[in-house]
Amino acid sequence: MEGETTARSDAAGTKLPWVDVAKGLGILLVALGHLTNGDGQSVWLPALDELHYALYLFHMPLFFFLGGVVLRPRGRDFGSFARRRARGLLVPYYVFSLYYLLKPVALALAPSLGESLAVEGTQDLATSAFDVLVMGEGLWFLWAYFWGQLLAFLVLRALAGPDDEGAGERGHVLACALVGVLLVLASQLWWTVGPEVKLPLCLLRGMEAGGYILLGVALREALARVPRWALVPLALALAVALGLVAHRVMPDLYVTQEYVALFPDGESPALSLAVLQAALMLLLALAGTLAVAFLSLALGECGPLRELGRRSLVLYALSAPSMNLCKLLLFSLAGVDLHDAPFAAQLGVGALLALASVLVLVPVERLIRRRLPFLLGRRRER
Repeated sequence: MEGETTARSDAAGTKLPWVDVAKGLGILLVALGHLTNGDGQSVWLPALDELHYALYLFHMPLFFFLGGVVLRPRGRDFGSFARRRARGLLVPYYVFSLYYLLKPVALALAPSLGESLAVEGTQDLATSAFDVLVMGEGLWFLWAYFWGQLLAFLVLRALAGPDDEGAGERGHVLACALVGVLLVLASQLWWTVGPEVKLPLCLLRGMEAGGYILLGVALREALARVPRWALVPLALALAVALGLVAHRVMPDLYVTQEYVALFPDGESPALSLAVLQAALMLLLALAGTLAVAFLSLALGECGPLRELGRRSLVLYALSAPSMNLCKLLLFSLAGVDLHDAPFAAQLGVGALLALASVLVLVPVERLIRRRLPFLLGRRRER
């Protein structure tokens, strides 16, 4: 029916069902991205190289954006908000990032494991510990999301004004979107033409996260007004546009599992070109993000995906080791070789591996949530 919408404002500030569905889709995309090795290379399924690069353009901004859709700071003071976010994000960061400290030890003791997983080179333990504990380069998303949430909270409070209990969130949509865009562009420009200085604890990624969170805040009411009949066509159009543009710029992409940027001919661009490139990266990230959002709105109450979305923290935290185990079993122990297989076959196997690596974690997440909630910064329910 024309005019019917599927995203309603939630007066209680609780998560909307479609947001959990989008997180579920996002977790599957993250798992698919972990098919690559630590250098972002598709060693086992080389035909999926371009697909992985396209995923890296938006799959983490998607989660930042969704965090903005449900962020409502009204009635909260900054101190309690920061403490709650620290417990819910930083405790899991340091618990689950231990995997990134164990890996260099395991690879040093068993070099053949590195060959089976196609890991090129290792860092010494001291360097790895510094990167994880000080630089925030383990599960970097959690530190970035923490800073982004705090930054977005302060911006929303500033826009609302001291005597406004939150109405400013709606009354200053354009200002919120503008600040979000500027934060994302600034973080991109730092990577491309800024000083060669790495900030600790993912502060720079936190600025980018704050930008996408603010864009989520600014666009949530617009999403609520999209007619149901238009959702799937919009999702398909954005996905096709993302694929076509990503394919065109692919030769100039600098890609890791943490960061994507444009470096034509392997060199940093001039400032004017860098601004245009940063804007393109932002548009591509928004295209992928909105494609997933529109598809999630069209799916509505999709139980299985919604359940994955509700469990997204642990599923994200354990996605890399789970996928590494799946790759070890299939490609090394079982000896499956798909290097020369057609794209459709590699995509099918990759999708099944991504799904399997996520589903095996569901009982693990349930165990942690019920028996070991302190690993998530929570108290055990009595």
